Amino acid sequence: MRRQDIQLRLLAKQGDADARLKLGEAYLQGTSGFVRNVPVALSYLQAALAQAPKEAACTIANGLELQEILEFDQLQVLKTAAEHEDASRLKLAAWRLVCGDLAEAKSLLSRCADSIRSAHAALTESTVGSVLAFIQEVQPMDVPEVIRRTAAAALGENQLDVAVRMLRLLPEPYDALPVPVTQLIVEVIRHAEQNAKPLGSLPISLVECALDRCASSGDVYASHALGRALAGVRCGELPAERLVSSPQLRKAAAYLLRAADGGISEAWLHLYRICADYRGSVANPMMARFCLEKAVQHGIAEAQRRLGALELREATEIESMEKAVSLLFRASRKGDHIARVMLQSLVLPVQKDEAQAQAAIREIERSLPLLAMRLRLARVFGLTKLEAMSVNPASGRRPWGLVVGKNPFVLKMRLAEPRAVPATSEAALECLERAAAMFGRDGAEGTVSEAPLRARTLQQRRIFERLDLSEDLFFASATSQQRDSLRIGTKWAQKQRQTLQMALAD
Repeated sequence: MRRQDIQLRLLAKQGDADARLKLGEAYLQGTSGFVRNVPVALSYLQAALAQAPKEAACTIANGLELQEILEFDQLQVLKTAAEHEDASRLKLAAWRLVCGDLAEAKSLLSRCADSIRSAHAALTESTVGSVLAFIQEVQPMDVPEVIRRTAAAALGENQLDVAVRMLRLLPEPYDALPVPVTQLIVEVIRHAEQNAKPLGSLPISLVECALDRCASSGDVYASHALGRALAGVRCGELPAERLVSSPQLRKAAAYLLRAADGGISEAWLHLYRICADYRGSVANPMMARFCLEKAVQHGIAEAQRRLGALELREATEIESMEKAVSLLFRASRKGDHIARVMLQSLVLPVQKDEAQAQAAIREIERSLPLLAMRLRLARVFGLTKLEAMSVNPASGRRPWGLVVGKNPFVLKMRLAEPRAVPATSEAALECLERAAAMFGRDGAEGTVSEAPLRARTLQQRRIFERLDLSEDLFFASATSQQRDSLRIGTKWAQKQRQTLQMALAD
């Protein structure tokens, strides 16, 4: 280091304003053997502001481009310098234009030299971009970066409309914009979707270009948003045509698959929809089923309901029925109304005189507690008399309800087949839990054993006669065809076509 530079440093440390100005300018310009270092330069120049405010402010304003002034939070210094020189007025006017303050920008331009005043005369809302380009020629600046920083600040204050208005000033071609700018545009889209707000007049070509570039660089949200838009799916309150110029299913599938692999589980459901549509160019039933199963694995209620409906439509045996009912039950627990309707269609109706039934059950429970529990099960699960008297709640209990096992006492095979009965209420689940604990693994509680089927059926008949009770109060009644339609999903689908269509409709 040269001797004069060492002496200049010593003077600056001792508080000499002139030394601080010279040293700060040297670091700011990167001249006289100094490497450009903005933070060090600002430390010297800000220390000189109290002693020589005009000189220090003008040095900072001239040594930094507008985007650097924003980066290092020197706007107040720029405003001070703008009181004294045209160069700073131009920079401040450019920032005011980006902020949408045309009146203040006109005032600043009108105070500049005659060669610049033409911009003041031409300034209108429609000419902001051209005036910015004119100022850029006089005072070099990175206009996209200036817009990005100002718009990011507005978005941080939840001023989406202000940020959108600023981003409209971005110059074309859009595919040449810096990556941070395109990332901000994607953040604006995310903010609009999450808060159900419009994108205003932000050009569609700018939006699509930003989404495409960010998605190609690995942004998962951009892939999801672009995939949905290209597939014609709304992004929250944003219609697809607001994000892309035209749908393209093949590109949509590629982006959605990338989003799904990136951890956005909803993308699997969107992939299922476009692959399941036989009219589309990417129709693929096997791929559709795969995507739907992946969505189920991520716990999406709609996917659980759809796969449950498909499994139920195809079920011909009890194992398939159990799988279908389990899926529908999980969807129902998450608030899916259609899944709840489907579960209710698998339960036979029982008379609704709850008060009379419960009073009778309490009376029976005094002498025959196991029979009373069977009657409770019959009411909440819609069991026929034969099912209620023969079911083993302990072995038939499932997380979603009850499986009435195959009945060896029925000669007709078709009527003896097992049946999956879902729990359609919390009361049904609580009743089943109590029943399973009471009957235990062997069908009895502790030392209290239960009589054989014929004997307990006779017990039931006698106590009903003694208490003058009707079997319709506890047991469901159904024809063999009705019971068949509940045991076999394919037959259920024929009876419940409207419900099935509702479950699978978009």
